[in-house]
Amino acid sequence: MRKHIGSAALIAATIGFSVPAMALDVTPYGAIRVGTWYTSSTYYNPADGAAFHDADFTLDLQGDSLVGIRVKEGDFGGVAELGAYNPKNRSGGVELRLLFGEWDFGKGKLRVGYAPSPYVYRSEQTYDSDGGFNGYGSLWDGRHAQIKATLNNGMYLALMKPGTSKNGPVAATTNSGASWSGTPHNQTATVYAATNTNYDTYLPRTVLGYEGKSGIVNYGGGAALNAYTETQTNAGATAYKDEIYSYLAFAHTRIDLAPVELKFNLYGGRNIGNLMSNPAAAVGSFYQRNSAGRTADANTIGGWAQAGYVVNDKTKVFAGVSYETSDSNITELDDKLAAFANLQYVVTKNFKVVPEFTYLDDMNSIAGTKEPKIYAAGVKWEMSF
Repeated sequence: MRKHIGSAALIAATIGFSVPAMALDVTPYGAIRVGTWYTSSTYYNPADGAAFHDADFTLDLQGDSLVGIRVKEGDFGGVAELGAYNPKNRSGGVELRLLFGEWDFGKGKLRVGYAPSPYVYRSEQTYDSDGGFNGYGSLWDGRHAQIKATLNNGMYLALMKPGTSKNGPVAATTNSGASWSGTPHNQTATVYAATNTNYDTYLPRTVLGYEGKSGIVNYGGGAALNAYTETQTNAGATAYKDEIYSYLAFAHTRIDLAPVELKFNLYGGRNIGNLMSNPAAAVGSFYQRNSAGRTADANTIGGWAQAGYVVNDKTKVFAGVSYETSDSNITELDDKLAAFANLQYVVTKNFKVVPEFTYLDDMNSIAGTKEPKIYAAGVKWEMSF
């Protein structure tokens, strides 16, 4: 025990002497968020359409509660950020939210690490861990390893971990047994299995975009590409082999008409569920293969609009609506709708409350059946530093 205490003291002393020598600028930050929500849900029996209802009061952490640090030394900097467990996945434990280094090389910046996808653009909606229309028009697909170069003129190129989701949707799976099964650099196990799904990836998920500003207007947009082959084998025989290509075009803008603010997000693409590597994406946005062996690409369009108003230096109000629809030649329309209104009130510098009403409607499935709808009313409580 004494040896461990002595070692810890030595490490702490070393860090203490090293930080001034390295001239590091270290800034800690964080936000602790708790949500109190009343929800009323309606869901349906796919067989006969019979409706069932559920009502709940919940009090839990918002999944985007976080602590982090920003570090800077000369032309180099970095961010490390950890988040609380997601209330819907407590067994997952603490979440790594951000971890990247960035080099300012004069004409731009080079980022290497782990961060959200560049095409993500979220609203002020707070329900479901500051959802921001996640899954209803924001293109949110989590965070991914990436290499991103951004020029001072606003152009950027991001190379990201490839997406390999399949319709269902089911995230890419591997067979157990291989020592490297499930590693970031090997999508499929290398041991024989009677039933095997094999993913062959050829290039990174690639995003080319632009972010700019002109007067009161901030705007951005771009395009993304992803490609892979999925092969299903049964007892050594190939059941099917699909080449899945995904494309995405996106655009967004923010218009400052103080005290009014307007924000818009619009996107469209083919097989974007596969590109986004997002198990929570709409089923209809994935490349489709049915039980008869017919295949089809899925086409998706969606987006959201939001208006905000600054009442005073303590109070802002926001309202927005979103819609997404996906379709293919072998499925029915899969569409989603959401809307919200909230008030953000700053109690003190580091404490604010956000009462909100949200409506989520999953509308129809790819089989043409009715899907759940949720009414939520509650308050987000946030302390930040």
